[in-house]
Amino acid sequence: MSRFRLPLLLSSSALLLAACTGQPSSGVHTMVEESQLRGEAWSVISLNGENITDATLSLNFHQPGQVAGNAGCNNYMATYVQNEGLFTITTGAVTMMACPKPLMELEQKFLNTLGDISQARINADGILVLSGKDGEKIKATR
Repeated sequence: MSRFRLPLLLSSSALLLAACTGQPSSGVHTMVEESQLRGEAWSVISLNGENITDATLSLNFHQPGQVAGNAGCNNYMATYVQNEGLFTITTGAVTMMACPKPLMELEQKFLNTLGDISQARINADGILVLSGKDGEKIKATR
């Protein structure tokens, strides 16, 4: 029986070590870590499946639990919580500048979408992907 223990012990150790590396396997969606969010601001490139080309939408995770940025016309501040596999954003203050109607509509869509976020991850291309119950909502890059 002891000749089976060493291979079993080695294979169990290898599995345990692989599980602890923190490297996501292909196709697995893992939550983003705080350290990955911080640093240079993220520029939104896609909102609800539509490419953003004519406006500036940004996410700056400047402190743990806090995010701020440009919503297209106005600046915003929000809080975020990452807890037990969920990632939620709650919008707080927003400046009150008036802009052309299409930009104001985009801004409202962006701020509403922030409230629908339930997951955050960084994909293999380094893109921040914020998702909700209906799939990918916001994609942003540095």
